[in-house]
Amino acid sequence: MYLKLAERNLSRHILRSALALLGIVIGVMTISSLGILGSGLKHRILENFEGMADFVLVYPNPEEGYLYFTKRDVDRLKKLRCVVIPISYKTDVVYIKEKNKKTYPTVYGIRKDQIKYLNLDVEDKLTDTTVYVDSFFADTHELDVGDRIILKNISLRIVGIYNSSFFVISQNSIILSEKTYRRFYDNNYSLLMIYVEDREDIDRVKSEVEKIMNKKEKKVIVLSMDKILRSIEDVINKVSLFLMGVGGISLLVAGVGIGNTMLMSTVERTKEIGIMKSIGASKRDILMVFLCESLILGVVGSVLGVLLSLGIGYLVVYYLLNSYITLEGLVYPLLGFLFGVGTSVIASLYPAYKAANLDPVRALKSE
Repeated sequence: MYLKLAERNLSRHILRSALALLGIVIGVMTISSLGILGSGLKHRILENFEGMADFVLVYPNPEEGYLYFTKRDVDRLKKLRCVVIPISYKTDVVYIKEKNKKTYPTVYGIRKDQIKYLNLDVEDKLTDTTVYVDSFFADTHELDVGDRIILKNISLRIVGIYNSSFFVISQNSIILSEKTYRRFYDNNYSLLMIYVEDREDIDRVKSEVEKIMNKKEKKVIVLSMDKILRSIEDVINKVSLFLMGVGGISLLVAGVGIGNTMLMSTVERTKEIGIMKSIGASKRDILMVFLCESLILGVVGSVLGVLLSLGIGYLVVYYLLNSYITLEGLVYPLLGFLFGVGTSVIASLYPAYKAANLDPVRALKSE
């Protein structure tokens, strides 16, 4: 009965009800969409870096005058009983003969048998006369497997295209075998990566590296990728909460609109409320009718907002982020729905209370 009365009352003021409904739709859609996008972005970033969480990175400390590592440094770290991957890199000019142009990528030198640890998703085909290129480099210059590039007047055939891992292998880069790299450049190393099979040992390995390398002075800077990933995740979570807070403000504004709508409805329907009370309607009946009106607005608006947010979220996450909506992401539409319904009901409490406590005699005389 209460729902039927509420539906009738809302249908009598279509435009006003629609505007109140629109505020709820926009608020819920904003909260849910931003939550889904934040979750999708976090998943995509962590997915890109997840393969790097098993590493401890060791950089030379330029502030102390150390710019590179030597083979002796690598040998000192082998006592850790972990896989030590020395990496060399320089920026150099590369000619693309078919395109008749030159570019300046970062050239990496890595041992062929250790490339597999970097999770670059390329087949093990690198030789001393071939090269891997990253996807950015390949797309920019319209290159594919089988094409050739020229470095130091030596033609090298592309046998693999990888996605750069950002923290270690940069975009616009190529990878040579260590032997080929040594033909062109010096024998020093720019970076040491230590692969730790058990992530529980990362802090221990990091501490041991610092003891070995930084005995007398701070020769190296040691970073653990798992802590970097946790920092990134924490930042993304805070940004997502901030954006959802912005969406929450719009929903609160919508709640004020619903409260205003209910308050105006109370004033306009004063005589109607008086008649209802005179024929036996209790305070509870009046209160329930008004709360049902706001509940209908909240549920319908929240459902529409959730559906729109799922559609928008799917399009953005799938097509722009090249990811998908995670289970964590689906929590946000539920929160948006509950927040939307809750805001609607809370905003109508005072108008409903005021309507329920009208004096029936005064209400009948109001017109």
